[in-house]
Amino acid sequence: MRAWALTAALVLVSAGPVVAEERITNFVSDVWVQANGDLDVVETIALESEGETIQRGIQRDFPTRYHTARGRLVEVGFKVVSVERDGRAEPFKLMRMSNGQRVRIGDADRLLDPGAHVYRIRYRTTRQLGFFDDFDELYWNATGTGWTFPIEQAEARITLPTAARFGKRAVYTGAQGATDRNAEVVTERPGQIVFRTTQRLEAQEGLTVAAAWPKGVVAEPSSAQRLGWLLREQGGLLLALAGVVAIAAYMARAVWRARRNPDPRPIVPLFSPPDGLSAAAVRYIWKGKFDDRAFTAAIVDVAVRGHLRIVDKAKKGSFGKPVRRLLKTVGKTPLPPAEAAMVRELFKGRSSLTLSQGNYRTLMDARMDLDRKLDQDYGEDRYTSDAAGKANRGWLALAGLLLSLALILVLLNASHAAPLALGAVAVGVGGEVARRWLKRLRAGPLSAKSGKRTLSFIGTGIAVLATWHAGGLLLMMGFASGDAAPMLVALIALPIVIVAKMNLRGPTALGWPMRARIAGFRHYLSVAEEDRLERLNPPEKTAELFEKYLPYAIALQVETRWAKRFAKVLAQAQMDPEKDWYDGDRRTISQPAAFAASMGAGLVSTIASASTAPGSSGGGSSSSSSSGSSGGGSSGGGGGGGGGSGW
Repeated sequence: MRAWALTAALVLVSAGPVVAEERITNFVSDVWVQANGDLDVVETIALESEGETIQRGIQRDFPTRYHTARGRLVEVGFKVVSVERDGRAEPFKLMRMSNGQRVRIGDADRLLDPGAHVYRIRYRTTRQLGFFDDFDELYWNATGTGWTFPIEQAEARITLPTAARFGKRAVYTGAQGATDRNAEVVTERPGQIVFRTTQRLEAQEGLTVAAAWPKGVVAEPSSAQRLGWLLREQGGLLLALAGVVAIAAYMARAVWRARRNPDPRPIVPLFSPPDGLSAAAVRYIWKGKFDDRAFTAAIVDVAVRGHLRIVDKAKKGSFGKPVRRLLKTVGKTPLPPAEAAMVRELFKGRSSLTLSQGNYRTLMDARMDLDRKLDQDYGEDRYTSDAAGKANRGWLALAGLLLSLALILVLLNASHAAPLALGAVAVGVGGEVARRWLKRLRAGPLSAKSGKRTLSFIGTGIAVLATWHAGGLLLMMGFASGDAAPMLVALIALPIVIVAKMNLRGPTALGWPMRARIAGFRHYLSVAEEDRLERLNPPEKTAELFEKYLPYAIALQVETRWAKRFAKVLAQAQMDPEKDWYDGDRRTISQPAAFAASMGAGLVSTIASASTAPGSSGGGSSSSSSSGSSGGGSSGGGGGGGGGSGW
């Protein structure tokens, strides 16, 4: 009974319906090699449709972008001539893909009848041949390894323009990169060779063939053709590099012209400030702008003139770290206008001011008053000019135009990368706009309690990171995809950013001789070999002279050298504490250089940090170029390739 039951079950199973399989029954790739090196290809694809994945037709994917063994991008030509199904013309649509073209065959409004169908695709492609020293060859991925259903049998036929004999040949089957040889040459005669598989190819498997022939059968590409291909493939990148070099050269020339002294004269030591300028004014003219060291030099200068005292010690009864304070005093001589405006703001309604972050608003207001007054007295293109910077605006506009063209190139030639590229550019531009707006916000009146200043610093940091991240993303996209277009955008945007940030303010015709005189005074303050000055009768070294010119040494960043020259004089000096402008750790006697450094760089750091809101920080060939016929290839190598599916 068990035997009868088993037999009956087997009969029922064998009598059940057989599950049909969508497959390609025969794939024939006919390749006619033209005398000029082009290929005319006809693919005849016989298949069985069951209405599952093949509902309206099939899709044939053909790669057009390859990378050579050295990583260079190669783009081949591809043009569909005609498409037929069962002997009649069939509608098709070309769809651009990341590395090639998709031919979608069929009508979206019409379903395909299940059963057997034969598709015939005729196309022309270029740059598929390999030219070597002793032979030429076609290394051809006949079917591609990207088909989503199996191929029962595949055949590749290569026909030359003349009846030349073939040399080495090779076959490869299997998945991408496999080196199986389940195919053979079934027919060969001068000018034509036919390869055929010896077993079924499963989904994602294909047939690749290679055949060599003597030189001279096909014309090699000319130098002009190769140059044209290079410009087409790498033109964007070459344009970007040329743009970077050109703008960099212009920037170098602009800097040289802005900083070049048209009347170079030897520096003559000067033993007093030129034209009686204050220390802050000397700094402003020397650097061509205002900074924290100019603010520091002004405070020390005002103290030396007797209008305030710098206290650098802990308060009575306190054993903590000394706290620097400014005490208002009454001077006998009037102050320069800029320094007077600064003092009024520092001691508005008070007689002392602690240099701490709690008073950053007062310090910032005093700093801004000093800056504005110096700009009124010594700015407005009197001693320095930004004419070179203004001249850059036209070049910035040109660079912006190139950037716009680069974006258009991304849209036209790299549509797959366009969303990311445009997104990265939008982030970069938005980040730069936000950074500039936040910088302007910090320059205005901000409330410490509201935290706007702190948030503006944080926002600036985020904006800067976003800008550079966007540029890095574009470069990575270009290197990863082999696309020059995203790199073009990033490389052209880079010099725009650099030019926009360059400070091309340079001395004017009146500024150059003034700078020469300041340089002479700086030479006197910093020279170590005093014997060289003795012949010029410099002023006698006294403690008063040291104090008088210390603010200028701070302004010109030579305070340590200035103090070392007065070590012996200061050690012998007896100063009246009641008239002294400094009250603190008196290292002027034993360590004058250390004292000068604390008054210079040390005070600059203190004032800079005290002028910052609490919690803020800082300021703002293709594979066909390698021989496959010699046995070094694999399935999926060479030109052609791709795959397909139903839809």
